[in-house]
Amino acid sequence: MLLCAIPLLWAAVTDFRKRIIPDWTWIAILILGIASAFLFPYPGLVQRIEGFLLPGLCLLLLAVKYGGVGGGDIKLTSALGFYFGLNALAAILFFAMLPACAYTRLARKKSIPLAVFLFAGFLIYSLAAVVNSLMC
Repeated sequence: MLLCAIPLLWAAVTDFRKRIIPDWTWIAILILGIASAFLFPYPGLVQRIEGFLLPGLCLLLLAVKYGGVGGGDIKLTSALGFYFGLNALAAILFFAMLPACAYTRLARKKSIPLAVFLFAGFLIYSLAAVVNSLMC
């Protein structure tokens, strides 16, 4: 799980500074997801494919209809969906949404660096997974 932290952190920092997500970050996460699909049985391949396709298509439709969602955001979210599967990605997106909404209100901006909040959601999700495994 923590292997994707480095490219995701780099994507967050670059997105915050320059409002661009380098291609190598989402490609690295996707490659790690493909490798983990062969090494670990959970999440299953179907859930990984769902995590890759559904959020990516939803963000793509939002980008086409309303704008504001960049291609890097779409590719990064899809790569995370394949790495974690649809259920875990839903949790990461939920945890990302909370600070993103707070930032939007406080900064009064319409455009946000999504990778920053995806990284925050990933950290919260990872912390919750660690705490959950320690309690069991």
